[in-house]
Amino acid sequence: MNPTFHYTPSVDQLDTKLNNVIVEMGYTTQQIPAGYSAILQELYEQAREIVQPTCGFTVLPEGSAVVTPGKITLEGVEFKTDRIVAGPLKKMERAVLFAGTIGPAFDKWSKNTFDGGDPLAGFIIDLIGSELAENVAEWVHGKAGDYARENGLQFSNRYSPGYCGWSVAEQHQLFGFFPANFCGISLTESALMKPHKSVSGIIALGKEIKFKDYPCDMCKATHCYKNRTLYSTITVK
Repeated sequence: MNPTFHYTPSVDQLDTKLNNVIVEMGYTTQQIPAGYSAILQELYEQAREIVQPTCGFTVLPEGSAVVTPGKITLEGVEFKTDRIVAGPLKKMERAVLFAGTIGPAFDKWSKNTFDGGDPLAGFIIDLIGSELAENVAEWVHGKAGDYARENGLQFSNRYSPGYCGWSVAEQHQLFGFFPANFCGISLTESALMKPHKSVSGIIALGKEIKFKDYPCDMCKATHCYKNRTLYSTITVK
């Protein structure tokens, strides 16, 4: 059995930056209308009471990962990640596979808001959910980093199916490494996660692994949260 860790961080442990949501809304922190800013803050406070952050990761044994150009093979299971993902992980000695979610209650709140005829609030809630899900992924990434340091290893950036040329369909293969219903997340036939505001992916561990900036200039994926310009840094605690 591979070492597997499970966590339930509080919202206060997540490094939430509402300026990221503001940028996704199409504004800067200086330009957003006061009315929209007030709605965002009110909805964020409601979200804090609704989300149920849950996350975890499993660590594959040393020698079980083989990285070749554009591919990562884990315990004989091949992932066609493309070169942008495989390249920085080529010196991987052990793989960490992670997943995290903000829970099903948030999905229900979001759907009820849209169905209730408030598309503006529904839109903002969806963006808040994406930010919080990213916060959960960042938090569990930190825990994987702690595990790496405790074992004398370095750790990489995290990469998720659906980005940088890695097909989201391979999420089924990734979840095959987790216990059933890991973190309360399931997959649809098309490999989408339920709850919707969930994140999964891979982190490489190794003595020669380096944490590098994401190569956004190579990827050009406009839907990616890493490819946005942040105008300021406002951390909400």
